[in-house]
Amino acid sequence: MPEFGKRTLNKAQTRLNVLDTVYRLSHEQAFKDMKAKAIAEEVGITEMTFFNYFPKKEDILKYMMGIWAFDLLVLQKKQPLQGEAAIRRVFSHTADQIKQHPRLMANFVASLLTSELDPNAHTIEPADRYLLHPDTPELLEETIPSGNEILMRHLFEIDPTKDHTATLMHLASSFYGDVIVAHTAGLDIGLVYANSLDLIFSKL
Repeated sequence: MPEFGKRTLNKAQTRLNVLDTVYRLSHEQAFKDMKAKAIAEEVGITEMTFFNYFPKKEDILKYMMGIWAFDLLVLQKKQPLQGEAAIRRVFSHTADQIKQHPRLMANFVASLLTSELDPNAHTIEPADRYLLHPDTPELLEETIPSGNEILMRHLFEIDPTKDHTATLMHLASSFYGDVIVAHTAGLDIGLVYANSLDLIFSKL
């Protein structure tokens, strides 16, 4: 078992508790309407402590996406996939999360569009990783790739000789844009993603 102090684990658990609380509240109200004080009270911490963990409320969305990327790293470690199959799993994994918390991903995209959110991923500390996936201690210190890095790596597995920049742009457009399309039109995000991927891969 990795050596973590009690204080370090408590901090990690508090960050995860904040995210779990936001997940729960997101079924009742939009993220933009959530108040930091109310989130903190639900978690059992002060508003000042909340801002020590997340200087801006929107940082919770960055934390959510950092965990999304770490979960993909764990999936790849446990069940390695390459090329198109790996890319499709990125999207299906994302679709599953969106279905669980449909408003949050839409709010994440909206925050990116309105420049309220720094697009750089939130760092996921080793203690947080351990609490999430205690069975993969080898990944506690590993660099978590960005979404674009994940997709580009798998595109090169399909054909290492090609310039995949345009395809990456199409994948990224689908990743974010399809969320808004599905959210506003009441469509199944898994099906919207699958249709977009079919079109993108048909042109490779």
